[in-house]
Amino acid sequence: MTEGRWRFIESGPCPGAENMAVDGAILEAHAAGETPPTLRVYTWRPPAVSLGRFQQADRSVDFEACRRLGIDVVRRPTGGRAILHTEEEVTFSVVVSARGLGTTGVMDSYRALAAGIIAALRSLGLDARLVERSAPTGSPAMARDPACFAVKARCDLMVGGAKLVGSAQVQQNGFILQQNSLPLRIRLEGWQQVFRRAARAPEAVGLCQAADREITCQQVAQALCDGFAEAFEVRLEEGCLGGRERRRALELTTAADGPLVAAPGQS
Repeated sequence: MTEGRWRFIESGPCPGAENMAVDGAILEAHAAGETPPTLRVYTWRPPAVSLGRFQQADRSVDFEACRRLGIDVVRRPTGGRAILHTEEEVTFSVVVSARGLGTTGVMDSYRALAAGIIAALRSLGLDARLVERSAPTGSPAMARDPACFAVKARCDLMVGGAKLVGSAQVQQNGFILQQNSLPLRIRLEGWQQVFRRAARAPEAVGLCQAADREITCQQVAQALCDGFAEAFEVRLEEGCLGGRERRRALELTTAADGPLVAAPGQS
């Protein structure tokens, strides 16, 4: 189904703009034939809000609250709604070609990549399943909510009736970047502080809350590595960014139109 060798990168905590730039650099490198398919696991320091590629920042985020709380605001290269990323979350990205994955179109690749995530969650003792819908669901108030985990999307990984993983994707010339957020805990008070029109009752759950036990970021990283290896019958080899990827990530991080989002009226 996929190439037999994948690269596994565990980046640890990084600033939000760097995280987004690194994912973009990996996508470019794989599209250029310089790197194998890559599974990357990372966390965020300081906390950050990531906005979907086409999401309106001023209608979604309270910039003054983010400044006061020391929370960056960045824009993802992928679509979807906003996510508040804290240390109680594991984020992971997957870069692969549609040809290597054997898929056609965004929804088809969501389904395929879900197999690796489900295998990882199963190894952690969670019975997750992919739920597909013709359109996002929820109350009218939730439909206006800018937060990813407040709304059930067209394709969600669920435990019971609650959303567990938020995923967003971009495809460029047959190459896929999917970014995935797996919160260890959902803390609604943080949403209420930084998001505009935040819903009071998100239909989502954190990993530790769903499992009713403590699960560490390291355990999640290992489960993801094992889950993707099992689902796609590939070998994941631990690696790091190449020199060209690092340089390109730095260019993207510092570019005037890079991932970091300034508050309206700021340069």
